[in-house]
Amino acid sequence: MLILSSQVSTFYETLIQMNCLVRFFSRFRLFSTLPNIPQSNISLRRKQAAREKKRKCTFKITQEHRFRHLIESSGKILGPEATLELFDKVGRKPGVKGYNALVEICIAKARVAENEDIAIEEMGKVFHLYESMRKQGLELEEQTYRPLLMYTIDMCMVEEFQFFCHVIKEEIPSSTARLGYYEMMLWLKVKDEEKIQGLCNYIAENDGKDTLDLRENYLLALCESARKENILEVLEIMDIKKLSSVDSVAKIFQTLGRLLLEPVAEKLLLDFRTSDHEEDNITNFISSYVVSIPDLSVEESIKKFKDFHEKLEVLPSSSSHEKLILHSCALLKEHTCSDGELDQLLLLLEELNDTSYWNDTCCRIILCCIWNKRLSSAIDLCKLLKDKLQIDALVMKVLFDKVFSQIEESESNHLQTCMELLSEMKDKLGLFPSQKCYDSLLAAACADTNDNSQNAE
Repeated sequence: MLILSSQVSTFYETLIQMNCLVRFFSRFRLFSTLPNIPQSNISLRRKQAAREKKRKCTFKITQEHRFRHLIESSGKILGPEATLELFDKVGRKPGVKGYNALVEICIAKARVAENEDIAIEEMGKVFHLYESMRKQGLELEEQTYRPLLMYTIDMCMVEEFQFFCHVIKEEIPSSTARLGYYEMMLWLKVKDEEKIQGLCNYIAENDGKDTLDLRENYLLALCESARKENILEVLEIMDIKKLSSVDSVAKIFQTLGRLLLEPVAEKLLLDFRTSDHEEDNITNFISSYVVSIPDLSVEESIKKFKDFHEKLEVLPSSSSHEKLILHSCALLKEHTCSDGELDQLLLLLEELNDTSYWNDTCCRIILCCIWNKRLSSAIDLCKLLKDKLQIDALVMKVLFDKVFSQIEESESNHLQTCMELLSEMKDKLGLFPSQKCYDSLLAAACADTNDNSQNAE
């Protein structure tokens, strides 16, 4: 009891400190908006306004992140009911994101529960959280109910799934179409052939606009399975050009790639092309298809990507180029990179014009060079990045965020290559890494040493 009291006291102190910070920054924002420069200096006023906007945005994001972290911490220690009671006492409401965090905690506990009674108790807590949201006037979102539905699906709890679906439909009638996705996922999980075929028949027999969203969600769930026959049956009947979003169509092409259904993919792509569909979308569908094909080498992926674009007479977009490069780099992390494969990645990088895409993909290829100990290529790319960004401090920030911090989180056998790269960057490019960068790599090296010591014991 003393421990719980101490924990509650600590959370009260944290919340009080947080409220003080909120009041302080509110006053700070008030003072910072007072005019302190000449009215005629428009340029300075614009810069000040931009800085103020950025400061407000940063403060809001930081505040939301800390508040969510506080809810997660208290939820894990005190449980959802006590957490809600605690926050209510200090006059703070969790909000949708806070409730989502509490729901995820309950479902995580249910998944590791040693017996069914504990799991059911955790599901009951989730239901009470939904009730609390309703009383607070918050609307259930998919991110809120998805963890519960996926848990009942994974555990093959048909009755529980149907009960919760009924509750959600009653609360949010507009969710009916999206719940169709989870319904199909359930029947696929429990292998109920009659139900699966029934939903496929529904797709085939109902071609009206009022049923399109529901049929789309049935199809998207079906595409996550390996049931080629059912998928082909539906695609033969349903016009996927009418689907609600480009993302939904891209998922279908991912499935066609995963299941090696190239003739179907080609037919659908030609259909999009002849119907004057946007070229950016078509190139996105091509990349979604190609990167999903299993056991395809980097060279084969790039060749197929280019062949499809030539056949359809469309130009690759920056986003599709990026998707292909990122996929290729992921493949090259698993096996040694050949000179030809690296050269092709560099050629693809040259074709990228969009700066935001270029920076990310350049850093990913630098990572690939580190994984494969291609130091000279990594230096060349760092030079390109320096020439493009022109500000050394910005170059080092980008490299730290997108390259060196990733090494810290991955296998530490690349640390030596990183240290050599840092040395070369200083000598050849005049780029001086920050202490933060060295500290990051040192921490990774120490962690690796500890792991090796424990394994030796």
